[in-house]
Order: sequence, then C-alpha cells, then structure tokens
Amino acid sequence: MRPLSLAALTALALVAAPPALADPPSPFPRNVGPNLAADCPNPEGIAVDGRGLVYASSFAFTPSANICVLDPRGRLVRTIPVAAGPGGVASLLGMLFVPGEGLYVTDFADGVAPHGRLLRLDGQGNATVVTDGFAAPNAIARDRRGRLYVSDSFAGTITRVAPDGSGRVTWASDPALTTAGQPPFGANGLAFDRGERHLYVANTGDSTVLRLAVRPDGSAGPVEVFARGADLDVATGSTQSLHGADGIAFDAAGNLWVCANQANELQVLSPDAELVARYRGSGADALVFPASLVFRGRLLYVANLALGDAGRSQLSVMVAPLPGPPIAGRR
Repeated sequence: MRPLSLAALTALALVAAPPALADPPSPFPRNVGPNLAADCPNPEGIAVDGRGLVYASSFAFTPSANICVLDPRGRLVRTIPVAAGPGGVASLLGMLFVPGEGLYVTDFADGVAPHGRLLRLDGQGNATVVTDGFAAPNAIARDRRGRLYVSDSFAGTITRVAPDGSGRVTWASDPALTTAGQPPFGANGLAFDRGERHLYVANTGDSTVLRLAVRPDGSAGPVEVFARGADLDVATGSTQSLHGADGIAFDAAGNLWVCANQANELQVLSPDAELVARYRGSGADALVFPASLVFRGRLLYVANLALGDAGRSQLSVMVAPLPGPPIAGRR
C-alpha cells in the first residue's frame, strides 16, 4: 500500500465528518469535554462503548481512582470510583469496552508485583478482579476468540487470559519487551492487525513499535521490530519519531496510530512502517503527554496523561481520515 501524505490524510478528514459533538469536528486534535483535573486527574486510559459514551481512567495513586464518563456531546455525566486493592492505591491505566461483558481496566496500583490487577466493571460500576499478580499492567487487547492480552511494562511480558480469569498464560516474555530508557515503561500499547497475524506492541522507553507473529496454534512468535524511532528520524530528517510510543490503534486501512507521549504528538505509521503523518494540536488544544487513543468510527479520542501538568488533564478528539476497527466484540 502506498502511504498517504499528510495533505491527503487531512483532505480525507475534511470530508463527511461524523456528527456527534457540541462543536464542529476538526481534522486536528482539539479539547473535548471539561478539564478533568478535579475528577480524573492524569487521564491515561480511554475507551468508548456502542452508545458513544467515552470513558477515561485516572492514573491517580489514591485509595480510590475514578473513571470519568462523557456523553457523545462531551459532557461529564458520571464518575465511577474504583477502590484500591492490596497495593493500597488505585492507579488506572488501559481500558477496553466489550459489549455484553463490560469495561476492562488495568490497575497499576503502586507498581509493585503482585499488586497490579486486571478489572472488569459492569453497568453499575461494580468491579470484579479478572486476574492479578502483575507488576505494571498497562494496555489491553482482545482476539477474535474473546481472549484478553495484557502488557506488563515492568516485567516485559504479555499475559493472555479468558474474560472469566481462566486459562491464564504468559503469552510472551522477552528482554525486548523491557526497557532501560525513559519513561521506564517497556511493553505498553497493544493492537492486533486486522487479520490477527501479528500483535503489535509499543515499547515506550525504547521509542519503538514491535510485533509478534501469532502462530497457527495461537502461540507467540519471536519479537521483531516493526518501526524504530531513531531510524525514522534518519529516514524523514525529523526528530522525536515514536518518542515515548504509548497507546496504539489501527485504522481501517491498516495504518497504525501511535501516541508519542514524549513528543506530544499522534504519529501515523503506514503498513510498510513509514511515518506518514504527525498531529499535535495547537495552543490550548495542544496534546499533553498523549497516552491512549480509541476510534469511534472516524472520531478519534485521545487521553492526555499530562504528567507534570495535572491541571491540563484533558481529553482530545479529532476526525481521522479513515475509521477505526469495530468495537471489540462486535462483528
């Protein structure tokens, strides 16, 4: 596939923007909803359900951390408290909404094994522990058989588990899933390609995107580098490519959208691993440590973790040139 230029991506984004928000959608990131500093400081994870409700998780390090719920017009309509587990604090990261199952969220807790948890919240906001024992559980992905995959950014592992907590296995463990860089998070964002031939993994501290082949028996193949930020800097004559690669998501054409949290950008990789677009926002709408992203059709929502600047705890939205995949669990 020939990669789309930034001009072509922008032109596509301006055509037939999906209505939903109170303000006209934009092909570039802009703030959506209220400042969340009081209710969900440092929003890290983001998810959307079939009704268009947007969920943002707070990386709070408090005895109870909130998930903020925004309606399709960007209004804060609910906060869901999540109590800490054995670690004494709740610090919520990645989320995934699955119709008929609920909202999955990882709890980093205090960043010490075995306190990290994978939780599932029902429609009333009641939390169930799916599995625990993690050091730094982070992102969540789901395969077509309904199994969940959880990255552990400190252990350098990817765990596979059924929604009821059964069948837990360490699906992948490799030094390449750890990091000696900064931020000190290895395996982070997760995303399957459309055919589930590979699971893609962002390594934040290494500023790389990795991938693992999914073998016919469902086991993981070896870790390989899909795109390395330093190589893209050379190829494009730019800087900060994939710097702090965090949350990732594919669009319908197989382009991989990456939250480059240290660059304060969204960066887009073509299926051939070429860097084809970068988005920042500007002024008050600038991205601030973007950590996670989720598609709802062509609307692309972003959680700004705003580390070191919690007063700017904000969600962003833009109209992407192409839609994302269907909501997990919906075919």
